[in-house]
Formats: sequence, C-alpha cells, structure tokens
Amino acid sequence: MTSETLAELLETMVNIPSETGREAAIADWVLARLSGHGRGECLRSGQAVVWRAPRRDRPLVILAGHLDTVPANGNSHARREDGRLYGLGSSDMKAGDAVTLALIESLDPDRLRFDLAAVFYDAEEGPADRNGLARLLEEMPWLKQARLAILLEPTDLRVELGCSGAMNAEVVVRGKSAHSARPWLGVNAVERAAGWLQSVTRFPVTPVSVHGVEFRETLQVTTLHAGRARNVVPDELRVNLNYRFPPDRTLADAERRLRALVPKDYECTVVDRAPPGQVCADAPEVREFIARAQAAVAGKQGWTDVARFTGAGVAAFNFGPGLAEKAHQADEYCPIDNLAAAYARLADFLGAERA
Repeated sequence: MTSETLAELLETMVNIPSETGREAAIADWVLARLSGHGRGECLRSGQAVVWRAPRRDRPLVILAGHLDTVPANGNSHARREDGRLYGLGSSDMKAGDAVTLALIESLDPDRLRFDLAAVFYDAEEGPADRNGLARLLEEMPWLKQARLAILLEPTDLRVELGCSGAMNAEVVVRGKSAHSARPWLGVNAVERAAGWLQSVTRFPVTPVSVHGVEFRETLQVTTLHAGRARNVVPDELRVNLNYRFPPDRTLADAERRLRALVPKDYECTVVDRAPPGQVCADAPEVREFIARAQAAVAGKQGWTDVARFTGAGVAAFNFGPGLAEKAHQADEYCPIDNLAAAYARLADFLGAERA
C-alpha cells in the first residue's frame, strides 16, 4: 500500500464535511464503499458504521475511529504541500480512518491471525453523553468481547497507552452588589476570589508515572465570568476548572482532589466527568504490537475512547498516523509518509504468524 494511494483516500475523506452532528454524508460514503467491497458485514447505527469480517472463532481485534470533526476554520478543503496533507480532520482523525479502510480493502480476512472489526463512529468531538461509541457498545454487545481495540487517534506512530481522565467543575463565589461609587456598601466577588484565583492558576503541572508511562496532572481555569454592568460591584464570579488526572485515580478520587482545592465557603459543582483509560501495558497483544512495530511508548495526555473500551473490559491503546499537536488547528495536517507507515505496522500485526 503506497503513501500516494492512502493520501488520495484521505484527501477524499477530508473533502467530505463531517462536523459533529453532521456526519451523515461521510457515514453514507463509508457504508457504500464497504458494501461495495463485498467481504464482511456492514451495520449502520445512526451516523455510525460498523464492519466485521466473517467470523472464524479467532480473537477479535477492533480498529476504531470517529468520523466527526470540530467546526471548520478556513480549512475545509484538502491540499498537499511539502509532504503534508492539510485540511480539517486530516490528523484528527480521518488519517486513521483512511488507514482502517485501506486495511479492510486490502487484507484477506481468512489469512489474518484475528477476527477483525472496524468501527467508524459519530459525535466524539461533542458532549460525552452523545458519543456514538457509547451507543454502539450498548447496541452491539459483541464489541465488548474483543481481545483488543486499537484507536487510530493521532499519535505520530507512537503507541500511547491509556488516557487522562477529565473533569469540569463550576465554582461560584458570591458577593453583594452595590453602586461602584459606593463599594463599601457591597462585597466585590472578584476581590473576594482574588487570592484563591492567584493560587489555583499556579497549580503545577505534575508528572505521574503509571505502569512505567508518564501522564501529567493539570488544572486550568478555562472560563471566568463576573459583573452585571460597568458601574455595579459584581456580586458573583463563576469559574470553570478543567482538571486532567492520570489513570491511577478513580472519578471519586479525582473529585475529592478537585474539591479540596476549592474553599468550603465557595459553591462547587462538578458539571461533567470522564473516567481515564486504563494502561494495558501487560496485555499480551499490546506487548506484541509494541515489539512488532518497534514503537515508542507514551501515555495519552488527553481523553480518548480508549477509556470506553477499557471501561468495558477490552484492552485498548492509541496508535495512528496523525499529529495530536495539530488537532483542532487551522493549519491541521498529517505527514503523508505516516499513512503508509501506520498501514504497514498494523498489517504486519494483523497478518499471518511470523516464521
């Protein structure tokens, strides 16, 4: 499989708009392409497509990737330049989807070491409660019987184990409104919170090792709102805290840690949470893939659907051709050579036993 063939496939996919909630066109395209392939079974659920090869009672491996993108930022059309393919979703994560399609179309399922399935799902970039993979895992419980799931998220050909958990909390600091010319008649909520804000915005980025791979605990103030008018002492300050935590902590652990950082006389409400993905470094298939691919190994600093698979009892890791640092950026791109490299390493792992 050449880089040029894979680049043409990726270019086609980038040029099909698929912002979250509007994945129907690309789901239709994927379904038509796989149905025309003639091997395996195609299943449709909403704006998601699942394909599975004929079953031969071998361990099941799932290749998974989301079809949706964030909104366009002047980058809705693909272009090539200096060995890179630019465009919305080129790294996150249509490059991984293109590699998965190429594997399905080129490998003989009867000669693989595993039964194979592929999941192209919707709504990963939107609210967690609408995530398409969560729906598919409930609708198709056989997915939970897989031996391994590989998320083709952008990793620049590294194996990224696990993923960080995420939690958002809204903190409300109360004051008392007054005319700004007579501030002594009120309590300025911003002034009341100033010392705490100074402390919480200096929360250190803290490395944490989990099963030999490094994650970073982070806390960021991501939104801040106060004030009703220019001449009114603000009686309320609302702050969003975004907390990312390593896989050695439960959601309950993370919430206790987060609440401990907020004064007890402030209001603190956790508004959403996502558990971390477990580090499956000891799973035999994970060890084998790393050895075969001779891949660098790291922890996934960020949340991915590895968490959904490991939460369902399926060993999983992230591995893909895209670049995480280019995700969601106007100049998003994928190195074209990474496409063929990712294809080759996955094909080698899925293929016949080595002599």
